Amino acid sequence: MTMMAWWVLCVFIGTLLALARWQGQADRIFGLVLMLLYIPGAISSEALLACAANNGLITLVLLICMGFVLEKTLLLQRAAAWMLTIDFERCWWRVMLSSIASSALLNNTAIVSIMLGPLRSVNHHPARRLLLPMTYAVSMGGMLTLVGTSTNLIVNSMIMEAGLPGLHLLDFLPVGTAVVVVGIFWLWCRRYQLSAHPLSSESVEHYLVEGRLEPASPLVGKTVAQAGLRHLQRLFLVEIVRAGEKICPVPPHAQLEADDRLLFSGESASFGLLARFKGLVSYAQRQGLKADELTEVLVLPDSSLCGIRLKESNFRAKFDAAVVAIRRNGEALSGAMGEQILCQGDFLVLATGKDFLGRANLAKNFLIIRGARPATTIKPLTEWLMICGFLLAIILSACGVLSLFKSMVCYLGILLISGTLTLNELRRRLPLGLWLIVMSALAMAKAMDASGLMAVITESVEVMLVDTQPQLALIGMLIATWMVTEVVTNNATAAMMTPLALALAQGINVSPLPFVMSVAFGASCSFVNPYAYQTNLMALNAGEYRLIDFLRLGLPLALLYLAVVATVIPLLFPFFPS
Repeated sequence: MTMMAWWVLCVFIGTLLALARWQGQADRIFGLVLMLLYIPGAISSEALLACAANNGLITLVLLICMGFVLEKTLLLQRAAAWMLTIDFERCWWRVMLSSIASSALLNNTAIVSIMLGPLRSVNHHPARRLLLPMTYAVSMGGMLTLVGTSTNLIVNSMIMEAGLPGLHLLDFLPVGTAVVVVGIFWLWCRRYQLSAHPLSSESVEHYLVEGRLEPASPLVGKTVAQAGLRHLQRLFLVEIVRAGEKICPVPPHAQLEADDRLLFSGESASFGLLARFKGLVSYAQRQGLKADELTEVLVLPDSSLCGIRLKESNFRAKFDAAVVAIRRNGEALSGAMGEQILCQGDFLVLATGKDFLGRANLAKNFLIIRGARPATTIKPLTEWLMICGFLLAIILSACGVLSLFKSMVCYLGILLISGTLTLNELRRRLPLGLWLIVMSALAMAKAMDASGLMAVITESVEVMLVDTQPQLALIGMLIATWMVTEVVTNNATAAMMTPLALALAQGINVSPLPFVMSVAFGASCSFVNPYAYQTNLMALNAGEYRLIDFLRLGLPLALLYLAVVATVIPLLFPFFPS
């Protein structure tokens, strides 16, 4: 191999290791990959620009932006209301079928976020027996169509870049249907496996909130009991941080001093009680925001905040908001608010400024649970035009009248001209992180080809697997993709494994389509690790699940899923097409 081929190989292996180590930093890792490929000349300027403007990639970006339009309608909310019947088994089937049908066309995260609230608050059924199966159903339903999940579109982008024909809208439907039937059958058989114990409202509202005593506060010099801080309704003083030292537990006779940081634990609805104590200033007030209107958000796995200390995050400048309180499921937080290191899955209560909803980075970092929401007052006629327009664009693409790219461009133009979608909304929804990931993966595939690395891999595969059955090679590719997606995000997995699938197919001289499909389905088989996919993480927090719940329900589901895919793909996409 040439020196450049060795360099590209090192970058490829390093990327996989970095993605496994820092799951929430995929955009930064792929940004570094671009530099490591472009600066030494592994990829030319012209090739890099071609990757950025790849037809499949732009189609993916457009679909995600257009999906936002349907999220503004009440379509999913109406479906959620229809699902919750008194009879558990009927309710279960409605939840599963609604999840599958909607995820075939809409963004998985949006569906789960809308359904979590109604399912979590249902009184006549055990919420735990609905939330996790619903999340799995959404993941499987996304594999019914090309537009059901971003991983399918990423794979399609990469095979088109390799000069192969692109996939059609319904190419995934036969295999996806088999997966859904078997998967739902398993979930139905195990519908009583998950705990029926009610969700603990105490753990749901267990936030850490901080107040600092100003030197002029009348509380200074008083004991905790004299200051009236011992018996606050639904708030408990758990810790005092004084000059870097912690006082925990806090005795009633402890005397308060200036600049003490008082840490309370309790419900977000009770935070207003602290305002009655003069000179007790919240963390948000020190950032220049009043906590009059609070917004609760969930930190997403791809958030740039993950792993950063709160006081070093530049939170106010980034989001025009300040953190009032933090909650982390399964962990009791300790120490001053500013010293907390933010993690994926953290719940934050924010005091927000006027520009909060206008920030373009909200969708990338947070899922808004309750509180501030963008205005979505849509007239019924406009709502139906939005829904029918999207469905018409998909149907025209499925029938071959227009390409998916052209139909999405036309739909976007109509929305902008009519004022249904504004440029500001489009800017907020633009998935720049995903665009960077796919562009970098396309650039790496080009660099592997240009440096000769792809030819070396193909020759090595041809030598090693000369007498191997294509079916065994497909199973190996499928299992490898599944193992990677359980430690790396699904989009990154699809981007990294597709070039290897193409090289493997070329090495054993068979059609690349079965191997490409195995990567697409394998990358979406994330049922075991709750931190590998953000919908799993959302279910983990909302349903108060444990890792053992994902193992007991998700691991057998993943094995059944893989068995069905390995069996059905060769039947529908033969290795040696006539």
